[in-house]
Amino acid sequence: MQSLRSSILKYVRVRVPLQVSLSQAEGRSALNILNLQIRTCSNSGSTDQDQIKEQVLNLVKKFDKIDATKVTESADFQKDLSLDSLDRVELVMAFEQEFSIEIPDEEADKLKCCADVAQYIISGAEKKAQESS
Repeated sequence: MQSLRSSILKYVRVRVPLQVSLSQAEGRSALNILNLQIRTCSNSGSTDQDQIKEQVLNLVKKFDKIDATKVTESADFQKDLSLDSLDRVELVMAFEQEFSIEIPDEEADKLKCCADVAQYIISGAEKKAQESS
């Protein structure tokens, strides 16, 4: 049963606060509860990714040195949004604070647009989930 759980958790991010009391669970088999959890969580992966992308875009749009109308997923921070290296450092610090992560300098240099940032955050969350299972 543990290997099944580990396998499922590698591909499904569980974010369902499932607080089923014994009286609620009566009449349900363990399999039904597991199916409910899988169905509920299987769609949340893309939703979480979409939320992260949207959150990154909104954070960049709020940055005071950027014209919010130019911000898109693929807009290059330096070329399209005219950010210098100090501005990019400030933006990375904002991402770190917003998402409670730490982005090493060598990784931060690779983040050229909002899509890169969102993908970095998503892949970091997936690695963290795999390590904890």
